[in-house]
Amino acid sequence: MQPNRVFALPRQQSLLLPAVINPFVQDTKLSKAAICKCVLLGVFLVPGRLILLSLVLMVTWPVSVIITFRRPLKGAVEPLTGWRRFMCRKVMAALGRMYYFCMGFRVVVKGKQVSSSEAPILAVAPHSSFFDGIVCIVAGLPSTVSRVENLATPIFGRFVRCLQPVLVSRQDPDSRKNTIQEIDSRAKSEGRWPQVLIFPEGTCTNRSCLITFKQGAFIPGVPVQPILLRYPNKLDTVTWTWQGFGSRTLLILTLSQLYTTVEIEFLPPHVPTEEEKKSPAVFASRVRASMAQ
Repeated sequence: MQPNRVFALPRQQSLLLPAVINPFVQDTKLSKAAICKCVLLGVFLVPGRLILLSLVLMVTWPVSVIITFRRPLKGAVEPLTGWRRFMCRKVMAALGRMYYFCMGFRVVVKGKQVSSSEAPILAVAPHSSFFDGIVCIVAGLPSTVSRVENLATPIFGRFVRCLQPVLVSRQDPDSRKNTIQEIDSRAKSEGRWPQVLIFPEGTCTNRSCLITFKQGAFIPGVPVQPILLRYPNKLDTVTWTWQGFGSRTLLILTLSQLYTTVEIEFLPPHVPTEEEKKSPAVFASRVRASMAQ
């Protein structure tokens, strides 16, 4: 199997094949009727939702401060335990669900998430929006891979610290090697650390296909549970690529909808063969192929 082969997702194959697929273009066209609908609904929905989101953040921030109190500023050295772990997995997760509910998201979950002992790594695709963080909430706040600069972001930096992220630094020439070692260490910790959630595509696309997976999630050679993300809405207000609507426009458009549906499907874990353990590229390609079926 060729690792760089393009896998078009099933619901778009009939529309896009055999035409050339460009996964980095967001080409949503807003008709006059759609614009009028967004304006009329937005006048009422946007202010109310922004107020509700602010109220949720006002509760979430002090909870995140309590959880991370006296914890290292530059990332987790030891996993959360005891009451900290309980508050993170229960209280923070509940507040996260409330946050997305206030934004108008309707979440449909398919399949079943397995435990960290069955699949230490969660591979999520396709990655198409900054709204994709909702999968972290549904999955019980697993660890993520995050830039170290995100820890310094006002308010949201505390939320990131609660996720006990694997940190990446652009200034550190050894960052990639250290990141892979940390993922490997957590994946083989026998449940001490939460599952590690990774978007193996490494960038946002328009969900027309699955681009080549990066190998970081597959180097440890442990079972991986694939997770599919879908946004089956008539009007696409979530896709965020280098060419298309900006983040502010997408946020306003999304807040102006009565609701936005997101489907999160947990597929059966992929247990690597001996061949896949020796070749992360083959492992990544086969997981990608299974997600495109």
